[in-house]
This record gives sequence, C-alpha cells and structure tokens, in this order.
Amino acid sequence: MITITQCDISQLYLLAEIAITSYKQTYNYLWLDEAEAYLKKFYHTADFKADIAKPGVYYFFVYADDELVGYFKLKESLSSLNSEKKCLEIEKLYLLQSATGKGIGKTVMNFIFDFADKKQCATLLLQVMESSPAKLFYESYGFKQTGRARLDYPFLIDEFRWILTYLLELEE
Repeated sequence: MITITQCDISQLYLLAEIAITSYKQTYNYLWLDEAEAYLKKFYHTADFKADIAKPGVYYFFVYADDELVGYFKLKESLSSLNSEKKCLEIEKLYLLQSATGKGIGKTVMNFIFDFADKKQCATLLLQVMESSPAKLFYESYGFKQTGRARLDYPFLIDEFRWILTYLLELEE
C-alpha cells in the first residue's frame, strides 16, 4: 500500500536523510564528486527548516508498505504565463531506486493533481535534467517542454549540464 503524508518540522532529519539518499541514487552520475559539493550547498537540515516554514511550500513523504521510499516538494506561486492564475511547482520528486517501476510515481502524480485542484492551481510546472528518464514519465502525463537551460555548478559533468522546464495546463 502506498501512503503519502505531509512532512512537518519535527521530521527534518528524516527529510534530509531521504532527500540525500534518493538524490544520490537518482543523480550521482551527473557529478565528478558524487554530488558532494551540491548536497553540502543545498541539502542542509537548516535549509529544509526554513523552506518548510514558508507559506505555500509543502513537503511530503512517500511510503510503500510503511517503508519510506521517497519524498516530494510542492510550491505554490503565480503562473509565469498568466499572473492571475496560480501555479503549483513540483520542485522535487525523488524515489529510491528500489521503489521505481512499481506504480508509486503514478500514485504520487495523482496526489499532485488532486492537491493542485484543491489549491485551485491552473498550471503545473517542473524542471528535470535532460538526461533523466523521468522526463519521459512527465511527458506521459502531458507535460510539454517550454525551456532548456545550462547549469553552471562546479563538478557537474559537461554533457549533463542541461535542465529542461516542463509545463502542464490543467483543465478548469
């Protein structure tokens, strides 16, 4: 059984642990230093604490049969296409490798669509590495690529520096 629960401030260490583990399993191949510099810069417990306290920012844990297998972060904002419409950005969505290919991502996406509907968001937005197989997953839900940017982080392997922006207009 797949369960999704909202992360609260008392669970920061668990959030940091699943975030680092799932990131390394997903994106270690991008880095010359196994993502150490990137993780030190962006995956501090204090950063999660500050982030989780912001209005419109939500972290969720994903459990499969009571085992923590991933997490995701959603952020409300105004749409860049129409400033009167609310947008929900999927800023992070990571599952452990052992949890991929089991329908868990589909359950998470259904949760996100329901959440966007409850928050009256007209658009879903996300970024994904060009080299990631996850882009095909998002495309299967109707996300369309709207941008491509080159990342300039130290230790990032040159051929993997491209990140794509995807957008999905939700039906009203």
